[in-house]
Amino acid sequence: MDDPIAEQAIEWMVLLRSGEATQTDYDDYRHWRGENVLHERACQRIEQTLGQFQPLLAALPNDPIRQALLAPSGRRKVLQYGLGMVAIASLSSLLLNQHYPLSPLLSDVKTATAQRQQVPLNDGSALMLNARTAVDIDVQPEGSTRQVALHTGGIFAEIKPDTQRPFVIATQMGDIVALQANVNVRYESGGVHVGVLDNIAKITNRAGQSLRLNAGQGVWFDDATLYQVAITPESEVAWLKGRLEVHDRSLASVINSLRDYTPGIIRLDPAIADLRVSGNFPLNDINYTLDSLAQTMPIAIVHTTDYWIHIRAIRHG
Repeated sequence: MDDPIAEQAIEWMVLLRSGEATQTDYDDYRHWRGENVLHERACQRIEQTLGQFQPLLAALPNDPIRQALLAPSGRRKVLQYGLGMVAIASLSSLLLNQHYPLSPLLSDVKTATAQRQQVPLNDGSALMLNARTAVDIDVQPEGSTRQVALHTGGIFAEIKPDTQRPFVIATQMGDIVALQANVNVRYESGGVHVGVLDNIAKITNRAGQSLRLNAGQGVWFDDATLYQVAITPESEVAWLKGRLEVHDRSLASVINSLRDYTPGIIRLDPAIADLRVSGNFPLNDINYTLDSLAQTMPIAIVHTTDYWIHIRAIRHG
């Protein structure tokens, strides 16, 4: 799981070096950098490694984003220095030497931005990976264990019955165990969200707290906390059909889901992060979804370039 402070610092550096930053952007950056010592440290680490970007660009595919990155400086878009597609996760790890983003680079199965992938397993079970998801799989027909390690993103697991071998979905915060079930699991808001669609699953976090979930029940947990949350079957599986269905979720959580489906950067002002959102939105048309949010909420969507979107509160007067 990415370091949110590091990600914010990277976003600031990309904007300030894009040639599109305004004086207000510079003022906001200086305020953000000075308000917390962790912000200052993250900025210093990125500044110390900016010289490493050019060699890394050579490893990127020959796609429009790479062409924009290698264009003359006056024509570069906001995704300068390689923060495009899956590169935003891998470069964050290389630049900031973080532990968690490194693991997905070596995972058994990975999905890119806006990509979903179905993965059949050897025991008859199946996984559907959401965008920007990385998993390791240890499921053999005659093996003693059935385990999937979810490093980033989210999965929907159709777990086939095996009374002798429970199926374990291991996350950074704890484990989900079932003999047979359909479960939706995703990283969300610094923890893990689980929705059980049928049968039963047991959730245990790193602190040893456990909860047994029946069909139609959900839970959110992190290392030290575990509590039940309301779910609907429709919202749990909507992403399988390219939709995002939410009921009273924070705007920050919604934007995090949308980030997995755009190669650009979406920056959300912290002042509006806790606004509540309900609705059903397309994941494959981010601009339409953002415009829909703006029509029903006190927010403004500012497209600085094709690859930089700033969501802020509506300014009156």
